Amino acid sequence: MIFKKIDDKSKQIQTLQELLSRSTSEAQKKLISTDLKKVKAGIEAEKENAYYLDFEFDKSKNIILIHDIRLEHDGRTAQFDHLLISRFGIELLETKSSKGTMTINNDGSLNLKNGKYINTYPNPLEQSKRHAAVLKDFITSSELFSKRVEIFGGVDITSTVLINPKTTLTNKELPTGFERADSFISKRTKEIENIGFFKALGMISTGYNIDKAKEMAQMLVDMHKAVEFDYTKKYKIAKKAAIEEAQQETPVDVIRKVEIEEATNQCPRCKEGELVVRKTKSKKAQEKHTNNEFMGCNRYPKCRYTEDVS
Repeated sequence: MIFKKIDDKSKQIQTLQELLSRSTSEAQKKLISTDLKKVKAGIEAEKENAYYLDFEFDKSKNIILIHDIRLEHDGRTAQFDHLLISRFGIELLETKSSKGTMTINNDGSLNLKNGKYINTYPNPLEQSKRHAAVLKDFITSSELFSKRVEIFGGVDITSTVLINPKTTLTNKELPTGFERADSFISKRTKEIENIGFFKALGMISTGYNIDKAKEMAQMLVDMHKAVEFDYTKKYKIAKKAAIEEAQQETPVDVIRKVEIEEATNQCPRCKEGELVVRKTKSKKAQEKHTNNEFMGCNRYPKCRYTEDVS
């Protein structure tokens, strides 16, 4: 059963597309385009993996599926791509995808090769463990379960990194904790349905059952706090409306501009003539003015006021 779908992230894409269309800097446009590609790729990977999970677990009565959860607890934050909750525990699922080639190193770090470029990313399982600690503390503080659950070690929380089926992997065998999204689903369904008798008996004795699992799932959905990255702060570009407003001048604005221009061109000495551009022909004028042009009153020779061209 599905308790929560993926959050709608179309607003992020729209914002980046709008920023890209308004930017006048080629360097900035490249950065915005890079972010736009990353956001689109991330959303696409989440949706594709969610499709495989939804297809299998939508009608399941024993497995609860939650997508895209952000949890804040005790000053810490945890982000989960997908959560599988059953009466036997919780599994954190981290989505990874790449249009290039992925290599999972011995230490769990990832090398992503796209063309000539290779980027290295830290072990996603380590990050998942930190998020698991936040989730465990949250569950404990909620007092949803009886003390018997804590005595038996609490709710079991595990982590798995799901690799998108379309991603090209160089590894012949996947390290522990990494699985293909499509093959993971059928495998995990069988494991949960065929759980060992003694483990099932132990969990039942603690009072943790599917109904409690549903309560916990709903509690997590209620505590979800979606936060979207504000790209308008990262890329400071004047809003299109503000630009258009500045370009739409009223007759009063135009008149005022003419008045300012006329006041600027008026000769400051005689107050009657206007300043016009003149060429420095005489030796005296060349010595007085640094450029081969200067501003002079058009009432010359009655008014001999001059100034350098600004």
